[in-house]
Amino acid sequence: MKKIVLLAFFLCACAFSLRAQTTVTGATVTKYEATAVETQPKLFATPLAADLSVIQTASTSFKIKGKITLPEAPDTKNTEVLERYAADARRSVAANIEELKAQALFEFAESCNADVIVAPSFSVVTDSSSGREVFVTVKVKGFPAKYTNFRNLRPEDTTLVHMNAILSTGKQVRVLESSEASMETISKKQ
Repeated sequence: MKKIVLLAFFLCACAFSLRAQTTVTGATVTKYEATAVETQPKLFATPLAADLSVIQTASTSFKIKGKITLPEAPDTKNTEVLERYAADARRSVAANIEELKAQALFEFAESCNADVIVAPSFSVVTDSSSGREVFVTVKVKGFPAKYTNFRNLRPEDTTLVHMNAILSTGKQVRVLESSEASMETISKKQ
């Protein structure tokens, strides 16, 4: 019985020592584990708020012409390969349209000397096609506006910010009184 207990003790000691040190081609490597304390300072920033001043009270439109190049079709009758090509082509066309819409929005804002276009709506029309190239017209309609009155975020602004955050996440809307609309109060309630 003593031999069995000594053998078990010896095996446990070997297993423990194997975990602490590993020999790799003549070198002994010791592994250490420790818990680190985070000493880096945290960054606190005061958010900015700004008013939005619409330049033109009537919506205006702007259009650009663009070209979308379709990927080359595979020379096969294999339906799996053709389905993969069709999916890739749809993704490529959608990405190109989004890029053209962004370009139209940028050029529209730049032509009006605006910072932003409020409530933009888009229209994409195919003009013609030739081979793998599709020629389109992208039209954007909206209200050019400029940012004005930059300031640090005030408690009365946080109600609007908090409601916007709620609306964008799909949570139920709760209107806060301005007395309870401080950043501290809002963060504690979430």
